[in-house]
Order: sequence, then structure tokens, then C-alpha cells
Amino acid sequence: MIVNRKEHESYLFFVKRVTDALLDGLINYQQWGRAIVGEDLYSEESTRRIAKFFSQFIQNLQNDEIEQIDDKDKVVEIKKAIEDLKAERIKIQTANLEYNANARAEARGELFQERIAEAISRLEPVKVKHIEVSPYSDQIGLLCLSDFHAGSTYEVKGLYGEIVNKYDFEIMKNRLWRLIGMIESDDMVIDKLVVANLGDFFENVLRLSSLTKLREPVVDTVIKFSEFMAQWFVELQNRLEVPIEIVTVGGNHDINRILGQQPQLEEENLCKIVVEFLKLRLAQCPNIQIDDYTDVAIKTIGPVNVMFIHGEDKDLTTTIEYFSNLYNVDADEIYAGHLHRPESKGIGITDIGNRVFYRVGSICGIDPFAKRIRQASRPSAYFAIYGEDGHGWSRDYILG
Repeated sequence: MIVNRKEHESYLFFVKRVTDALLDGLINYQQWGRAIVGEDLYSEESTRRIAKFFSQFIQNLQNDEIEQIDDKDKVVEIKKAIEDLKAERIKIQTANLEYNANARAEARGELFQERIAEAISRLEPVKVKHIEVSPYSDQIGLLCLSDFHAGSTYEVKGLYGEIVNKYDFEIMKNRLWRLIGMIESDDMVIDKLVVANLGDFFENVLRLSSLTKLREPVVDTVIKFSEFMAQWFVELQNRLEVPIEIVTVGGNHDINRILGQQPQLEEENLCKIVVEFLKLRLAQCPNIQIDDYTDVAIKTIGPVNVMFIHGEDKDLTTTIEYFSNLYNVDADEIYAGHLHRPESKGIGITDIGNRVFYRVGSICGIDPFAKRIRQASRPSAYFAIYGEDGHGWSRDYILG
């Protein structure tokens, strides 16, 4: 910060303003000395002592001058000016504190990213099968996955004590491995696969009931989940032998928050870490493309503009209209998760057919919360094939 004397400013007032800047931590002692006399005359320690003397001297002088003034109106005016100056100093101090806090937060974030990058570099390379891929035709597959809730551990029992759904990290992995086999066995002819992750990768601490499901720190789950998904995507690409593009949007459970707190910043989303992890981990996999993280994505698949979102909104008709206008893109279809159950509904018409939204089932299946609100569906994933005429063959893969 450079402190210069203002036009028509008295030297004494200038010295006071520079001394206040020193006390507020905006300049150091050497800068204070150079501002006062124009050069460095003394060591830093000597300058510090002089500055302390000056500060007390100016305060005493200011108090004395005020007491000697007979004009009461003038005294009130001077005191008001002093209060205004104090208020301005408080603003500067507050801004300085906020700047330092932001700087510390950014430094922690950078350090965290560096540690993740170092951890990834120490892992064994992912085994990639090098495949010669022919140019695309008009057959593109779309695989939609949603609501993994990794980190959850629970059992949902039926009327007679039978287990309706049991879930933990190993069960999640087994369901996803099984899904690859089911897709492969359908022997579909596609030239590219788009995988849409529709949010809620993690259980996270959204409500008190979340605490009963978690068996390890959320950050540990994030790293473990990211590594598993890296291995899973490589195996999926190796088995189907087509290029894969991965699209990821965040969910409400993925937002970083304190228990019971409403989400303040939707950008603070743990899915961002997964995306950056995958980019680093799969950097040597030429046939796997990791798109940047976003809260909503619009992709053109064949002739269809497809929107991907987690889907907390009850009325997805309003959602598709809002984002279509925001991005100046006519979205023909919308895929969302969140409700843990498959559903589709026509909501209008487009140039190529009907405008439809699809709710995608969950990887985790029914949990205690879903049971309490009387919503239940088996764990599933959605697959569709898009050709030159748009949305064609599709199915729900039931995973448990």
C-alpha cells in the first residue's frame, strides 16, 4: 500500500493518517518512516519505537486541542470527524481481516489439491486396454447413474423382518460391477457412450439421520469412491470397446455443509473433487473424456439436446424452461435423479418430437428416509440409445 499526502492536507493530519494505517497493519514500519520523512533514516527497531512515540504524541495532541476549543459547535464537528475516521478505520480493518481469511482459505484449498495430486501420483497406473476405435456412426449410448450415497450403511427390513434392501460401500461396488456385465450382455451396437452422473455421489451430513448411516469420515469416502470409479470407468471402456464421455452434475447431498445448515454455496460441492481426481487418474486413458464439473449440463446427443441435473425441483417443467432460457438452448429432454425412483413424463413438444423428462432410479435403492416418506423403488440405472431419429431403445437395469 502506497501512502501519499493528499492535496490541501495538513502535514500533521497526514502523519496521523499514515500512523493509523500502520496501526491497522496496512503498511510496515519502514513504509511508515519513508512516508513521514521521505527516506529510511533508522533501523526497523528504531523506527518502530519512533512510530509508537508518534502515535501517543498525536493522540495526546488531538485530545488537548479539542479541550482548548471554546466553540462548542466546532468541538462537536471535530468529534464527529474523529468518529467518522474511526468508522472508516474499522471498515479497513474488517476488509483486511476478510482478505486475510480468504487468502488462508485459498491456501488451504491449494494445499489440499496438492496433497490429492501427490496421492494420485503414488498410485499404481490404471490398466488400460488400447483399442482401435472406428469413426462414429449415428449410434450413441447414454448411461445415467444417480444417487450412489457412498458412505451409507443401513438395512431396511420388511413386515416380517426380511431384508428389503441392504447397502454399504461393498454392495455399491458389486452393483456397479454387475451393471457392466448386464450392459455387455445386451450386446448393443454403439459407437460412443455418454455416462451421466446425476449427483448425490455421497451420503454426506445433510440431516441427523445421515450420521447413523456413516461409518467413516466423508473425506475418506470421497477419495475411496473416486479411486473405485476410476477403475470402474476403465473397465467399462475396456469391455464395451467404445470411447466414453463422462458428465457429472452435483447433488444436494454432495454440498459441503455443517449439520443442519442450509447450503450457502452450491459451488462447494464434493463432486468437484471426484471430477478432478478422475482427470488426473485417467490422464493416460485416451478413450475416456472427463467433462468439467457443473451444476447443470446440456449435451447434444445425436439430434437431441439433453439436459442433466440432479433435480431437487418438484416441477421440472419450470427447471427446463429456466435453463433453456439461461443458456439460450432448446432442451428436448431432461434427466434427473434425486427421488430414487424411475419416472418419465411428457411436458410439451419440440421440433424433433416430444419434450420429455426422465427421473432416473438410484444406485442405493430404498433407504430409511425413503421408507419414512413412503417412497420405494429397487436400485437401478438407465440406458438409452440415440440414433439419427433421436431417442430409441432404452431400459432400466435393475441392480438388486
